Amino acid sequence: MFSLHEPTSSRTNKKPNLPPGVFGIRALPYVSKLAKDPIGFFQLMQSKFGKSSRFGLRQVTFHLITQPEDIKRVLQENNQNYHKGVFYKELGRILGKGLLNSEGEFWKKQRKLIQPSFHKQRISEFVEIMAQETKKTSENWKNVSSLDVSKEMMRLTFAIVGRTLFRTEVESYAARIENSLKIALELVTKRITRIFPFPFSWPTPENLKLKRALKDMHSVVDELIAERKKNPSNDLISMLLEVRDEETGERMSEAQVRDEAITLLLAGHETTANALSWGFYLLSKHPDICEKVREEANRILGDKIPSLEDVQKLTYTRKVLDEVLRMYPPAWVIERTAMGPDQIGGYDVETGTNISICIFNIHRNPDFWENPDKFDPDRFDEERSADRPKYAYLPFGGGPRICIGNIFALTEATLILSMLVKNYKFQTVADHPVVMEPLVTLRPKYGILLNIVST
Repeated sequence: MFSLHEPTSSRTNKKPNLPPGVFGIRALPYVSKLAKDPIGFFQLMQSKFGKSSRFGLRQVTFHLITQPEDIKRVLQENNQNYHKGVFYKELGRILGKGLLNSEGEFWKKQRKLIQPSFHKQRISEFVEIMAQETKKTSENWKNVSSLDVSKEMMRLTFAIVGRTLFRTEVESYAARIENSLKIALELVTKRITRIFPFPFSWPTPENLKLKRALKDMHSVVDELIAERKKNPSNDLISMLLEVRDEETGERMSEAQVRDEAITLLLAGHETTANALSWGFYLLSKHPDICEKVREEANRILGDKIPSLEDVQKLTYTRKVLDEVLRMYPPAWVIERTAMGPDQIGGYDVETGTNISICIFNIHRNPDFWENPDKFDPDRFDEERSADRPKYAYLPFGGGPRICIGNIFALTEATLILSMLVKNYKFQTVADHPVVMEPLVTLRPKYGILLNIVST
C-alpha cells in the first residue's frame, strides 16, 4: 500500500512547497489504520499534519485537502485538470464506463443524453411512483414490531429506481442485486486498501467471488434491457437504446447502456438507501426532532398521495435530511488525479498526484460547523448558513460533476422520510451495534435494527 522506499525529498523534508506527510518506513504504522478505519486515518493525518498533508500509496503521492477554497479549486475552478483517481479505476470494475467514471468529451456526451431524465417535469411525474412504493412499504410494516431499516430502504429505493428510471417492476430482482452489489463493493474496497492486490486476472478466491457478483449484477441489468428492447417505453433505458450520436449516427452499445444502468442503480439506490437508514437511526435517537417531522407530514401531506409541490413544502423534513447527509454522507470521499501541474493552498501539485477529499471529516470540521457531532437540523436555517463556505458542505460533490440525480434523490428521501415517520415511531434496539462501514458508500455495517410502533 505505502511506498517502502523513501525519496530523498521526503527524508530531508527540504523540498519547498511540499505539504507535510508520511512516506516509506515512517508510514508503516499508518497502514493498518487506513485499511481498517479509513475515516480515522484521514482524521489522524489532519490532526498530525494540518490542513494539507500527503502520503504514499502504490508509488502514487496522495495530497489530502480539507479547506473549502482548495476543494473549490479542484472541483470547480480548475476541474478540467483533475480527472477521477485510482479509486475510481477499481470502482470501474462495477460501473464500467458509466457516467460516474467516464471523462472528457465522452462524459459530456453521456451527461447530455441522460440529463433530460432528471428535469423537474420528469421528477414531478416520478413523485407519485415514489409515494406508491412508500405506501406499500408502510402497509407491510403494520404487523411488524422490529426490522432492519437498512434492508427495508434498500428494497424500497430499488423498487423506486426500477419503476421511475426503467418503468419496470423489479421486486423479483431486489435480493439478487442487493447481494451482488454488496459483495462487489466490499471486495473492490479491499482491493483499494491492500498493499499488493493480486491482479484481477488471477483466479484467487476473492477475485472469483467478485467476478461471480459482477456476472450476476450484469445478468439482472441485461434482463431489464432485454425487456425494454421487446417493449419500448418512455424510460431511460428505452431512450438510451434508441438515441444516436449526432455526428456518427451510431447507437450506444448495449454494454454502454448496461454501464449507465448500473451506475444509476448504484447512485439512485445504494446511496439514497444509506442516507435514509442513517436518517431513521438519528430520528430514533432524537424523538423530539422526529415529532416535528411527523407534525409537518400530518399538516402538509395528510392522507393524500403527495405531489412535487407538497414535497417542496416539507421544509423542516428537508433540513433534517440535510443534517443527515452532513453527519453520514453516503459518498464520504472524493478523489481526483492531477493531469497537469497546479498549486493548491500554497503547495505545488505535480502531474499524477492524487487529490483526496474526505467529505465525512469536512462535514464534521469545527472550523465550519458548531458542535459538529450534534444532530441539529436547525443549523441549516438560512441565517445560520449565510456565512458558511459553499464547499464546506458537499454531499453530492461539486462543480460540473455534481451528482446528476441530486434533486431526484433529495425529493425521494424527503418524501420517504416524511411518509414513514407520519405512520410510525422508531426506537433503537439497545444491544444492536450500529457501526459505520466506509466502503464505496458509507453503509451501516450490521444494518440498523429498530423497534417500530404505529402512530
